[in-house]
Amino acid sequence: MAKKDNNIGARFLKYFGQGLLFVVPVFVTVAVLVYLFQTADALIGIDIPGLGIVILVVLVTLIGFIGTVLLTNPVVRWFSGLINRTPVVKIIYSSVKDLLSAFVGSKKKFTYPVLIRLSAENDMQQIGFLTQNDLRDLGVGPDMVSVYVPFAFSMMGNLYVVPKANVSPLEASPTETLKFVVSGGITNVQDQRKDKLENKKEA
Repeated sequence: MAKKDNNIGARFLKYFGQGLLFVVPVFVTVAVLVYLFQTADALIGIDIPGLGIVILVVLVTLIGFIGTVLLTNPVVRWFSGLINRTPVVKIIYSSVKDLLSAFVGSKKKFTYPVLIRLSAENDMQQIGFLTQNDLRDLGVGPDMVSVYVPFAFSMMGNLYVVPKANVSPLEASPTETLKFVVSGGITNVQDQRKDKLENKKEA
């Protein structure tokens, strides 16, 4: 009887865990979307659900268009010059701009996933993204490169300067690699490829 009760308890925990796997991601996604919609609507001040976020998306897209097409505009040049003349603001602005452009800009940086050996004394290696092939402007030797290693469950990370000989390319795509690292190694690369193939077939 006790064994049967144990089986029932184990099944309950198993199904409860499976339920969490289904419910939690959906709940978090819905909560984030609701928060974004409510925040955007409150900022716009118009009592039409969803209109706020539509306006914000259009506005950000329009700013991106103006910044790209009218880059030589005197106003844009004046603003950039003002930022560059303000030491602290310049550091913050340029750093954030470079980080965003690394992910969504036309000159993406995280496009070369690599495996790096941090020490010749052991076999421990880390997955990262090659960001610079030449660091001589920093006074670093020509045989050194910079590699960005993201933290798990975060877009923050560490920057390592390592010998080129310690860097080897990965066969996975940048997106697959980033998902794998950020998920703490939980995401399965093969499953990502299957999902991508199925989405292409459906399209």
